[in-house]
Amino acid sequence: MSSAKVALGERLFGDKRLSVTGAYSCASCHVPALAFTDGRTTAIGATGEHHSRNTPTLINIAYATTFGWSDPSLTSLETQHRVPMFNHAPVELGLDQVLPQRLAELGADTELAPLHGAAFPETGPEFTVDQTVQAIATYVRTLISADSAFDRYLYWGDDSLTPEAKRGMKLFFSDRTNCSLCHASFNLSGPVRQQGVTDPAPVFHNTGLYNVGGTGRYPDPGLEMHTHRDADMGAFRAPTLRNVAVTAPYMHDGSIETLAGVIDFYAAGGRNIESGPNAGDGRANPFKRKEIHALDLTAQEKLDLVAFLQSLTDAKYLER
Repeated sequence: MSSAKVALGERLFGDKRLSVTGAYSCASCHVPALAFTDGRTTAIGATGEHHSRNTPTLINIAYATTFGWSDPSLTSLETQHRVPMFNHAPVELGLDQVLPQRLAELGADTELAPLHGAAFPETGPEFTVDQTVQAIATYVRTLISADSAFDRYLYWGDDSLTPEAKRGMKLFFSDRTNCSLCHASFNLSGPVRQQGVTDPAPVFHNTGLYNVGGTGRYPDPGLEMHTHRDADMGAFRAPTLRNVAVTAPYMHDGSIETLAGVIDFYAAGGRNIESGPNAGDGRANPFKRKEIHALDLTAQEKLDLVAFLQSLTDAKYLER
């Protein structure tokens, strides 16, 4: 970490030369005002190709044990960043198709030259892939959010939570709902990297979103794609809930539009799709995490949970 690498990484994060079309950058899918998401159901790459997954937030991503939605091998930001840069199924940035040209353009940019020299003083003026990835990862590690109404209430004693949010917070952390079982830690995301913790094990969850044909299958197999274990079908990483109110739509495939819809989904213990190619009762998915079950929530309790989730918004952060 260095301030020079952060400065260079921030510039590169928004640089559209890092795409095959010269029209897309990291910031095209990770928009700061949307908590570094894009507001789409699923992402669209530089060539117009649709991704099958929703764009996850980058807020507090430095604490994550793995990156992306379901790949346990992506254990560093540097490794993860190469995925959107170079993957083909689908194409996201498509950088490999124009890599020598783009690196030459960056190296010849007189505005980037002093940033590059300060970030990597031991090398020459030429940009490399490793340097580009390192700089962007360094910048992304600075995207820290900890100034929501919830934070101020919990850590600073500022009574900034509404009565509804307080009731929702109590319900969220209760044994009755078990919301915090998956969305644990200070990051409300499950296991985190932090001082004193060595190599925390990642956790993935099947929440009963699908049960295609009653077979337990998901349209997107999630973790099972990497482990080839039936029990891992439909398991995905729980994202942080920080700034969740501005990151709609939700779930790995953006298939739930609102926070109220997410609460209804978990209150039902899964989703029953009655018709169409994905028809099936997710509530009965054999691979669903056993702690997820129907909850007898009143209409007011659902509103209280939404109010608590809204209290996790860090407005100052979104305005940076």
